[in-house]
Amino acid sequence: MLGLNLCDNAENIGMIMRLNHILKIAFLGLSLSFVSVFTGAITSGTIVTVAQAAVVSNIDVRGNQRIDDEIVASYLTIKPGQSFSDFDIDDSVKALFATGLFGDVSIFRQGSTLIVDVQENGTVNKVFFEGNKRLKDEALKSVARLRPQGIYSDEQAAADVDQIAQAYARVGRQDADISYEVLPLANNRVNVIYRINEGDKTKIGRIDFIGNDTFSGRRLADVISTKETGLFGFLQTSDIYDQNRLNSDEEVLRRLYFNKGFADFQILSTQAVLDDVENEYVVTITMDEGPRYTFGNVSIESSLSGVETIALDGLVKTRGGENYSAKDVEDTVVAITERVVEEGFAFVEVVPRGNRNFETNTIDVTYLIDEGARVFIEDIRIVGNDRTRDYVIRREFEISEGDAYNRVLVQKTRDRINNLGFFDSVNVSTRPGSQPDRIVLFVNVMEKSTGDFSLSGGFSSNGGASGEVSFTERNFLGRGQFIRVSYRGSADENQYSFKFTEPYFLGGRVSAGFGITSLRSEDTDERQYSVDTDTATFTFGLPLTEHLQSSVFYRYSSRNTSISSSLLDLGSAVTLDGIQGNTSTELSAALVNSVDVNGGDFVSSGFGYSLVYNTFDNQRTPREGVRAAWTQTYYGAGSDGNYLATEASIAAYSTLSEEEDIILFGRVRGGHIEVFGSDNNTNFRTLDNFVARQNYVRGFDSFGFGPRDPITDDPLGGRTYWTATAEVLFPLPFVSRSLGLRGALFADAGQLYDVGQPAITAINKANPGLTATQLDQLDSDSVRASVGASILWASPFGPLRVDYAVPISEESFDNLEEISFGVSTAF
Repeated sequence: MLGLNLCDNAENIGMIMRLNHILKIAFLGLSLSFVSVFTGAITSGTIVTVAQAAVVSNIDVRGNQRIDDEIVASYLTIKPGQSFSDFDIDDSVKALFATGLFGDVSIFRQGSTLIVDVQENGTVNKVFFEGNKRLKDEALKSVARLRPQGIYSDEQAAADVDQIAQAYARVGRQDADISYEVLPLANNRVNVIYRINEGDKTKIGRIDFIGNDTFSGRRLADVISTKETGLFGFLQTSDIYDQNRLNSDEEVLRRLYFNKGFADFQILSTQAVLDDVENEYVVTITMDEGPRYTFGNVSIESSLSGVETIALDGLVKTRGGENYSAKDVEDTVVAITERVVEEGFAFVEVVPRGNRNFETNTIDVTYLIDEGARVFIEDIRIVGNDRTRDYVIRREFEISEGDAYNRVLVQKTRDRINNLGFFDSVNVSTRPGSQPDRIVLFVNVMEKSTGDFSLSGGFSSNGGASGEVSFTERNFLGRGQFIRVSYRGSADENQYSFKFTEPYFLGGRVSAGFGITSLRSEDTDERQYSVDTDTATFTFGLPLTEHLQSSVFYRYSSRNTSISSSLLDLGSAVTLDGIQGNTSTELSAALVNSVDVNGGDFVSSGFGYSLVYNTFDNQRTPREGVRAAWTQTYYGAGSDGNYLATEASIAAYSTLSEEEDIILFGRVRGGHIEVFGSDNNTNFRTLDNFVARQNYVRGFDSFGFGPRDPITDDPLGGRTYWTATAEVLFPLPFVSRSLGLRGALFADAGQLYDVGQPAITAINKANPGLTATQLDQLDSDSVRASVGASILWASPFGPLRVDYAVPISEESFDNLEEISFGVSTAF
């Protein structure tokens, strides 16, 4: 018991001693805090001497070399003759640091003087980048904020390191290591060196889709902009992990499913897992398609007096029994809104209300017309358009500053801007304005390449080669203008052309443009003749509806034909009859008959119009939709001819299998020339006939089929033609989709006939006694046809296509072309 009591007493004594020690420490800490308040504290190299309710008569600035005393003093919250506290000194120190001009600041009081001791940051002399190859100096300079003649600070240098790292991440170099070094120079100047180890490209090794039962993974991979790294990954930029791009891809997938009837579609998750060993991402998109719905009952209801819903029924694009489509709902909302706004209801709001029937998988849709909130647009601000001019975007707006805000019209404006084809993404958001009934519209765009370089060519059976190269820019100088320069050449033909279009002529929604073409054709073997044709076209276009475009044009063409006199022993008396009667010439009498041998050019002057109806879902790689065109040109007034040329075409894409991504393509086109008055060389020349161009019927060369001179083998063309194409496009089996390869099977057919009576008469006159076979060749009207296969490659250089065709219906005098190819790329 005694030992236990002793231990207890000892324990109590120890506790008392520890308590006493704690109290001493607390008292000492309190004392130090008290002293700190009155004598100053040294924190991070900055000395702040605190004065409670003190007053100074003047301010003495020290240590400054470039910056005037008055400028330094202007940042202080303390003024001579005014009382100040420790909080004022603290605020003054923070204000000086916030300028970024100083690396160290000390403020203390000395008698009636406030001492402000500063150490200025150095001036940046030069900025260097070392180790960068993927990103050039110019690109990095636009990212870094430290610039020559600017003020250096460690904080900004560190921030530049982060910005440079982000720039490398955007080009797939997420392992890039960036550091910086500061080299002091005389006169408080510094050089800044950013040292960069770019590392290897972080690729996207695989994109997996989970839960997709309707569409194949290949089909979904084609839709999204994020791509797997392929064979030429070093040339790609779309195989880079970018969370913003993936977010946009999610929206693309939603729209795809919503427009195909899957109203309950959800993306459950999108994961990107980095494989450190392979330095590549595996992206997994998990989705729930849900059931496919069709439209049930569709109706319109209105709470606005004066709005007749029956008159709006014709605007409804959603029909019972058809597959549900979010786009059709949106188009209907836009159409109803525009009509009601035109009737004087500026603040109308049209809301589609859907009622699902889970048993029948139908959706009843009711369009509710009501008055919306009275909000006006205070300002419209556009960001992200580094290249495209502001006015190019603003002119697509259906509304402007001061107008009533209408959500539907804003969405339509977004779609119009997106349809320009100048941007990868267009986002429109709102922010509060200066008043409760005012909002500010923000249009955020992300620009993309709008230039194309294309190359195409072919090889014919007789060893001849032909090709075409062109440069196209759809947003010339950021002004939204279209420009195209091209050259087409072969052994017997060279053509140069230039085209320019201003889509908003004089600020209105009328396009205006012109085109110039110079064509030289000549006899390949003997150089017996050449035809120089110069053509100028002036066009004005007007959109009639969303999908229907009209245009009117004037075309002037001057053709000069030269014949080699070395083949004709006619001296100076060169006459038409003399040429036709000279049997030594190898030039077709029909072509000679088109020549004004007494000099002068043959002039074609014509006015025309065209109508184009286009519902392609994608203008570059369509999968659904129709494009129909109709053009007529009358050559008469001011022309050496008197005839009407008519051409028409219709092309359609349709998806045969959404799951297997099989697409059907079909096209029919044709033309006819109607000669007015006497059918002679005065009103129409053989040289103005339609000719068989490359790929009219694959497997046949340019000028490869149709009426032909049986003696000289010159192609004569015809006044009537038609062609038809049927094609099935499909993914290549057993080939990784990362290669971007697709296949196609096709069948072509066509006919070119009716060479014209003047040509037949001229040849019969020059060559009496033609056989029946020769006459058939002269007025050939047989149908040509071919079948073949194609390889399509979405290469890093642009879409590449190679066609191999085998004629199954041909004539012995036709010129064949088994292989043709074409490629285009963006810039």
